[in-house]
Amino acid sequence: MKRNAWKKMALATGVSAVAFGLAACGEEDSGAAVENYPEREVEMIIPWAPGGGSDIEGRLVAEHAGNHFDQSFVVINSPGVGGTVGLEELTEREADGYSIGQIHEGLLVAHHTDITPINYDSFEPIASMSASDQILAVSNDLGIDSLEEFVEYGKENEVRFGGTVAGIPRVWVEQLGRALEINYNLVGYEGLSEAIQALAGGHIDAAIVDYSSANEFVEAGHMKFLAIGTSERIERLPDVPTFVESGYDVTMSINRGYVAPEGTDPAIIEQLAASFEEAANDPAYIEAVQNVGTEVDFMGPEEYRTHLEEQDEIISEIVQDLE
Repeated sequence: MKRNAWKKMALATGVSAVAFGLAACGEEDSGAAVENYPEREVEMIIPWAPGGGSDIEGRLVAEHAGNHFDQSFVVINSPGVGGTVGLEELTEREADGYSIGQIHEGLLVAHHTDITPINYDSFEPIASMSASDQILAVSNDLGIDSLEEFVEYGKENEVRFGGTVAGIPRVWVEQLGRALEINYNLVGYEGLSEAIQALAGGHIDAAIVDYSSANEFVEAGHMKFLAIGTSERIERLPDVPTFVESGYDVTMSINRGYVAPEGTDPAIIEQLAASFEEAANDPAYIEAVQNVGTEVDFMGPEEYRTHLEEQDEIISEIVQDLE
């Protein structure tokens, strides 16, 4: 064999050896990174502005899950386009366990209405932490005190609902408007907190809200709760009737959960889920969540994935019907 050929072979062998060594080193580094996880704080992206129900509950999760984790969770608000901006940002983060995000059914609506290409399956599910019942609230400026009066008003006037056009409120408003057989339209807002501010100011007539986001405005006399989307009345709002008892087949609720970028190591997901489950069973967390008008509804990674798959199918059918 010629000398040059030997040189080429030696060079190729040397490169292969280096490449193999780097690959092996990378595997060791990856394994060490998982073994030593977590080594620093974890950023939790809340894709909504501060002050709404998702932000309030996300901060409670960050605080209490952090009590059962070796590092703290730091909330990062990243609102925009119906909660999709922050989640699109999350898909671009490293799948190293140091970036997670909050989602709910609104992402599924945004996906099926072509607002965003991402969906629940763009992530690795960690856990669902809470279920939030939804309530029909109206401006005090309407002078309406009951669901029956609201229906009468809606048959003669166009009800201006406020909510995120790219999110789950769009589905709820369509569902409610059709069930009540009223005239309605949806005025778009970036998030629930903005819609509630508009409702409190009398700029819209109604909104579908959760207790934690709107109760202080109700107590201040800016709006009223007319009906709740549960199957039975709830203890904290005993005087607020359900749509069901009023003869309307309407229930409304969302589950807020947490996900990590696709490809995150299962061992890291397991650690995160364990801290979330411990928080979900912590009496201090349970009390804090109930104090803001929500209930703990824990689902681990696989159960939560199944829940999202089922909700995705339902929402896909509803959106197709709207179109």
